[in-house]
Amino acid sequence: MGRLLVLLFVYLGSYLVLRRLWPAVTRGWRHGVLLGLMVLAFVAWTVPALTGYGLHDTPAPLVPVKLFAVIWSIAALGVMLLGLPFLVLKLWSERRRKAAPPGVDLERRGLLVKAGQAMPVLAVTGSTLGVVSGSLGFTVREVEVKLKGLPAALDGFRIGQITDVHVGPFISPEYLRGAVDAMNAAGVDLQVMTGDLIDDVNQVDATMAALAATTARHGMLAILGNHEHWRGLEEVLGGYEALAQRGAPVRLLVDESHVLEHGGQRVRVVGVDFPMSGRSRTVRDSRWKHSADTAFQGGQPDDVVICLSHHPDFFTYAAEKGARLTLAGHTHGGQVAFLGIPLFGFAFKHMLGRYRFRDSHLYVSGGTGHWMPFRIGVPPEVTLLTLRSV
Repeated sequence: MGRLLVLLFVYLGSYLVLRRLWPAVTRGWRHGVLLGLMVLAFVAWTVPALTGYGLHDTPAPLVPVKLFAVIWSIAALGVMLLGLPFLVLKLWSERRRKAAPPGVDLERRGLLVKAGQAMPVLAVTGSTLGVVSGSLGFTVREVEVKLKGLPAALDGFRIGQITDVHVGPFISPEYLRGAVDAMNAAGVDLQVMTGDLIDDVNQVDATMAALAATTARHGMLAILGNHEHWRGLEEVLGGYEALAQRGAPVRLLVDESHVLEHGGQRVRVVGVDFPMSGRSRTVRDSRWKHSADTAFQGGQPDDVVICLSHHPDFFTYAAEKGARLTLAGHTHGGQVAFLGIPLFGFAFKHMLGRYRFRDSHLYVSGGTGHWMPFRIGVPPEVTLLTLRSV
């Protein structure tokens, strides 16, 4: 219900901005079309939320309606946020025009206000392009990680990473199965799932069945993200436990490690939990320190340590504990980037791609799925990482 109220606020806010910046749209037949489309988009969100119909398996005829609702909602948010500065400028310009002495030219300010009238068109265009791009499916990204002093037995060791799948209204278990099949086809040695697997716990069984399709030599190791905690932790834990009881090659790591042997070389994979015990930085850091102290304990001096962390900023702790490579997600790469630079790069210290601290490396995936199909310049990805010795 909270999401519907936020959505209603966005729709009303965009309507009020349009009414002042582009009055012609709120008159005559255009007004009727605008309100009709707004109601259609809101109903497309409301019916599944209240009745469950179309929430899990959307009937094919309703898929365009769902995508339209996403496009409309993102465009409405853009109109409301981007239109506010133009609205303030228009109100200020009108006030100055009334107070201006005769003969003063305010034409330039008027041109800026008129430019704001093009903003709704840009918002709709950008929203449409982003939704189309976000709905095209994942790409397979090859990444080579060069590690100093890597044992010869691990030179060429391949890891397939999926993360932030968000099985739910827009991502199906079949989509996840396609991602697992892509890693299988690549012949990686180990597959990892670095959190935010599922949003709709009613699809746990089919989701776990998709993970169990792994054919990697060392199976699949998984960790939890924030969405597992939010959407139904007990159901998700139960799903992983059911896989373990059936002997499926999938193991969940929660502040613990798993040792595998490859070519006679021990590899210790550490998986840490998401710090959900508070929002403050102090509490988060305390939780991370506890996770690091717990998950990294034990092991042998010659172990090559790989860390799985949903939040990429755990990298500092992982590097201090000796992890040679940390794999993370969570950020979705901001979902919008231009020329490879995330638009919202300020939101996270480690947003997308490769990072290095001394001899420790971090790779932050842009995510395999999404909870909202909108991406520009950051396509969903299945990552294939190859370790190389230098």
